[in-house]
Amino acid sequence: MKKILLLAAVLLAGCSIKEDRNSFANRESSYQNVFQAESVVKSCYYDARVIFNSSSAMMMEIASDLWLQSTSVVDAISSISPARPGQGTTIWKRCYNGVMRCNECIECILASEIDEGNKMALQAEARVLRAFFYYYLTNTFNGVPYYTCMVKDMATLEMIRQLPRTDADIIRHSLYEDLKENAIPYFTEENGLKARTSEVKGNRAGYALGLMLMAKFAMWNKEWTLAIEPLLLLEELYGPLTEERYPLDDTVWWKKNTDESIFEIQHEWLSDGIQMAGTGCTNMYPAISSDGSLDGVSMPQWGTELSSHSCAHTTYHFAAFRPKTGTSMEESTSASYTTSIFRPVPLTYGTYDASLGRYSVKIDTEALRTGMVRGEKFDRRCLYVLGFGNLDNGETFNSVAKYGYAYGGPKFWIPGRTANYDSNNYKIFRYADAVQMLAECYCMRGEYAKALEYLNYPRRRAGVDTYSTSMYADEASIMQLVRDERARELGGEYHRRYDLVRWGIWYEEVMAHQPSGSTIKNYIQPFHQYYPIPDTECALTGYILDNPEYKNPAE
Repeated sequence: MKKILLLAAVLLAGCSIKEDRNSFANRESSYQNVFQAESVVKSCYYDARVIFNSSSAMMMEIASDLWLQSTSVVDAISSISPARPGQGTTIWKRCYNGVMRCNECIECILASEIDEGNKMALQAEARVLRAFFYYYLTNTFNGVPYYTCMVKDMATLEMIRQLPRTDADIIRHSLYEDLKENAIPYFTEENGLKARTSEVKGNRAGYALGLMLMAKFAMWNKEWTLAIEPLLLLEELYGPLTEERYPLDDTVWWKKNTDESIFEIQHEWLSDGIQMAGTGCTNMYPAISSDGSLDGVSMPQWGTELSSHSCAHTTYHFAAFRPKTGTSMEESTSASYTTSIFRPVPLTYGTYDASLGRYSVKIDTEALRTGMVRGEKFDRRCLYVLGFGNLDNGETFNSVAKYGYAYGGPKFWIPGRTANYDSNNYKIFRYADAVQMLAECYCMRGEYAKALEYLNYPRRRAGVDTYSTSMYADEASIMQLVRDERARELGGEYHRRYDLVRWGIWYEEVMAHQPSGSTIKNYIQPFHQYYPIPDTECALTGYILDNPEYKNPAE
């Protein structure tokens, strides 16, 4: 394995080898001054943008314990295979294309004659972006071919096809050390780069994202102390997570590059046309009614002339309110409804519906006013993550009223949206994520009071009661809190599947919490936690790369 880590070869199996034999840039003319070098580094961001779309949302969020979507898309129902890899193809191609670009930037910038300060800062930025691409490759495929230098000639390309998978833990550890030694030291206060991402010109990747990726890599490897080191540096930079410093209202995606941001996918909409827009919104919007309303509720501020689409709604595990069958105004005691992560939600009894044989539900406007639902404080985050209807006047979405579960919420909606284009930024990493990561790391080190201290920061911001060691004082109970808190804080933000896989519980949680009749249950197998390398890419290597778990799933 060590030889693989040191091998001076480049994997381009999914990067249009036949069309791109001389690299993506003209080396002789692209690194003559800092402006040229900076422009080439900027090109590395393109592939990061393309990774995230509606299929990514299906893959990373819908195929989890939190959301359900009626669709035949393979990523949402885990009907994946080497011949039918769904979003796996995009992630493979785009991430390796990004790695290729970053590798060339690093080597060519280091060999350039630009001034030392700018040289080291730019190569550090490229290293952070390279780590970002490998983060998604290892999260998605587990072990993958690993390389760290640029394409120079056809001989190098021939070496490519001989590279097997490298163990993901080795890749993560190598990148952790690379960021620590060769990137983080070059983001300094003097050059203005040792700063929150929102304070960096152009909101470019740098110090904060580098630290975040170091911590992510270490946590995947269960190296809790190594993860805490960069997380504490992020805490030193960002300070306490409070409503005063980081308002919960700023977590909505249409508010771009806010102070809490660590890394956002940048999208823009201009009146004369779309300039780099996404499609992720289509999953998190309510259904579009024939009259143009959002599932029977008129809310033109969230878009007009909208196209119909297949949208996500919550599983009962995430959020639900269901009255008992019959005419009594009592909530069902079924475990499907009483064990939901978001509980209580601001819904209450509507009118009796004879076709349902029970009461429908409606938005509890009194709860919204008082912050209390049926005698309990309710979590303010649910008003962002979950969509119930028009919170101003209490009009409830048809499906919410009928079934008691929510859609994706206004965190993901787009003011003035037209058709299916999404001009929101996607908040891929933000500081609340890092705070909850600290809670998990301290829990796994047996420092339970410290773990609860960090879990309580986002809870205070959400307006709910805090946790104490008098109630939770062991690893199992606190880890359950960590899992639920990450759902409440980050649900819909492209993390849930990867979290469940990292915890080793993805298959069990999906099977336990997707409702009976959910299409995913027809296909899902334990080995689906990782995507297969696409058959087309395996063929390019002469099947040095393969997917043994997909060939012999029973073994």
